[in-house]
Amino acid sequence: MADLKEIIKKFVILQKYDEEIQFLEEEIDSIPTEIQKQQEIQLQKQKEIEQEKEKIKNLQVQLKNKDLDLQSVEQQIKKHTQELNNVKTNEQYRALLAEIEKLNQQKDIIETEILELMEKQDSLKKQISEIEKNFSFEQAEIKQKIDQLSKRKQELEEQLQQKKKQRDEFSQQVEKKYITIYEHVHNNRDSVMSPVVQTPDGYNCGVCNMRLTEQEISEIKKYEDFVLCSSCSRILYIIDDFQQDTK
Repeated sequence: MADLKEIIKKFVILQKYDEEIQFLEEEIDSIPTEIQKQQEIQLQKQKEIEQEKEKIKNLQVQLKNKDLDLQSVEQQIKKHTQELNNVKTNEQYRALLAEIEKLNQQKDIIETEILELMEKQDSLKKQISEIEKNFSFEQAEIKQKIDQLSKRKQELEEQLQQKKKQRDEFSQQVEKKYITIYEHVHNNRDSVMSPVVQTPDGYNCGVCNMRLTEQEISEIKKYEDFVLCSSCSRILYIIDDFQQDTK
């Protein structure tokens, strides 16, 4: 029969491999989310720029409409000015002058509105230019981050394959029936082994903190059979018994 203490020692080493593999897998799985986050930041910035450009388009439409309004008023002023030469009464003359004055006031208002729209357009163009300039730098930074994340993912995947290979090679040193036991527990738990933790009140399972009896501690120290935690079903061991061997 195999030395159970030696088997447990190998289980502890196997678990260390599994913990490192799990850590690598979790980090690898997190990278696509980080890349997507950077891409979303980029898309949001592009969307903001497009929204600002849309504002300029709207201003251009408003300016075009105002220009048409101005032309219409100017044509009316020109028409009424020409009509002044043909009126026959002072009353008609004064009415035309009043209408021309009213149109001139409208013209002044439209010209002021056009100037305001043009100033707003110029200000918005400068603002967009600054945003695009900043976005150009941000895009370079985002691309660099994505490249770094992609490179990191590739490095981690290589480390993962190497770690899995090492784990497989090491597992071959353990008898198949014990590997079956280890894998059975591992398939149902994130960890197989649990060190016994000594507290002022006694001994506990190092994973679930379940209180252990003196009888259980005595059985563990014999290393004649696996002793499982009655709460979490992990294999219990006294860490001091393996401290030197597993360093």
